[in-house]
Amino acid sequence: MSPAAGRRASAAIATIVLLATAGCGTLTPRGGDPFPPRPFVLDVAAVDTCSALTPTQRSELSVETGRPVSSQDGTSRGCTWLGTGDTGYNLQTLATDATTAVDADPTSTIVSVQAFGAVQSSPPAPGTGLPFCQLVVDVADGASLRVQIQIDPTGGGAGARTSETLCADAREVTAQMLGTLRARQAS
Repeated sequence: MSPAAGRRASAAIATIVLLATAGCGTLTPRGGDPFPPRPFVLDVAAVDTCSALTPTQRSELSVETGRPVSSQDGTSRGCTWLGTGDTGYNLQTLATDATTAVDADPTSTIVSVQAFGAVQSSPPAPGTGLPFCQLVVDVADGASLRVQIQIDPTGGGAGARTSETLCADAREVTAQMLGTLRARQAS
């Protein structure tokens, strides 16, 4: 398969995953706030999603420059980074509190990323059934960030990855994004 065809396939999968998961986070949360205090508040309205990964980070992750996307009827701004390897990443701003993702999927679990509370879920990717992972991060009252990582079905390493390894990668990349966004917000 040519590199251009691989990128088109990656883009198609990223779009399918983005659209398929756009409805997540519609369930009522458990009683009480399950997350620790935030280390800082991120102004989601001001986030430039495609600036969440620096050129150095993109190089280390083997992803191309991010492409802006929107979903949830245009209320969510996002960015998709297509991988030159077997994975790609999405970052979305959500105008909902992260607690709405608690118990939204049977695989949901609460984790910590850079001292932020987050809901991690890892259902099979829609359409392909390949491993997939997403984190909905509690960054502000009434707003959150969703980071997704998915396998490119045309990539050679698809069979070697599991949801567990993808989720470990997702937590690491999310930590990098939070650090970058915090630095940008402070400047």
